Amino acid sequence: MLTNKKCSAAVAIALGVAAASANANEMTIYGSLGASFEVLDNSTTSTTEVSNNHSAFGIKGSKSIDGDLSAVYLFDSFVGIDAGGGAGDEGLLGGGRDGWVGLSDDDWGIVALGFQGRPWKTSTNHLDIFGSTAADYSSIMGTTGDRNLDGASDNYYDGGIGSSLIWFGPSINGLSWHIQYGADESDDGSNDFGVQFNYSRDALFAALSYDVDGQTSGDDDDAAKLAVSYKLNEKTVLTGMYDSLSVGSASRNAYYFSVAHSLGNNTLKFAYAMADDIDGISDSGASYLAIGVSHMLQNDLELFALYSAMDNDNNGGYAYISSPHTSSNGNTALTALGDDSSVISAGIRYHFAWNKK
Repeated sequence: MLTNKKCSAAVAIALGVAAASANANEMTIYGSLGASFEVLDNSTTSTTEVSNNHSAFGIKGSKSIDGDLSAVYLFDSFVGIDAGGGAGDEGLLGGGRDGWVGLSDDDWGIVALGFQGRPWKTSTNHLDIFGSTAADYSSIMGTTGDRNLDGASDNYYDGGIGSSLIWFGPSINGLSWHIQYGADESDDGSNDFGVQFNYSRDALFAALSYDVDGQTSGDDDDAAKLAVSYKLNEKTVLTGMYDSLSVGSASRNAYYFSVAHSLGNNTLKFAYAMADDIDGISDSGASYLAIGVSHMLQNDLELFALYSAMDNDNNGGYAYISSPHTSSNGNTALTALGDDSSVISAGIRYHFAWNKK
């Protein structure tokens, strides 16, 4: 059985609310609990850890107003289940994932205000076969690694945009879209923007996204991504992506390929990603591979195991991401550029949902 390893694609949630909202009052409480035992090696350090793997809790719903018009809402937060205290992703209830309120209509979709994963992220969340684990593709895709290219420690697009005006367009003949504008709420020119287009028909899924990360000085940063996924049969899915980032006067390209093959309740997985050199910085690329297996005890209960390796060029700064949406393993930072990393992880994940109409 092929499964979506991220808790949920936020756009799919939004469109799902829209489809169910007409002439209905509905509320859904949902979440995911994931934890793993991990062994991480970063060339000079090696550590074992029990990690939280993208646990989350959320509520979404709709209230009918008149005809096809409804009020809709969504809010959810990260949940920490490994450390049992402290701040950030160590707290039981951590920072918000997505949260917005708006109006929905069958003809024009959803218009909302709030916080939402940026289009770069939501366009292909469900295609990351190792999503919500230490081997999440965001260690290569959507980032330039730990490089100080524009005054920040790195550039990272697998996140969200706050203070947003969001428009989830209606799905028409398999084509759906999402536009998002994030106000900087200050006069410093750092507004964010993103747009995505998704197309799904039969065995084919395609996604195109473009994001602008506003900067307070100089040119804005931006990211473009093209992804295609194709189901060869009921058991095998192939996915390919192209990702291009521009940071000031520099840019870099990255590529991702994965295959997932189901055998009964088991899914075998392989993923490979490669980042080219950053303009003007020789030997600044990296490659990543991951292999793993998922076993569904039930349709909402999963056991998984994986191995992943990260190979940096001499000036490459890519590392596994320690984040609420991946793994909370805090020992992912590289000691020096060019260091390699590897991780072994085995864990369990449980999804739940309760619906009231």
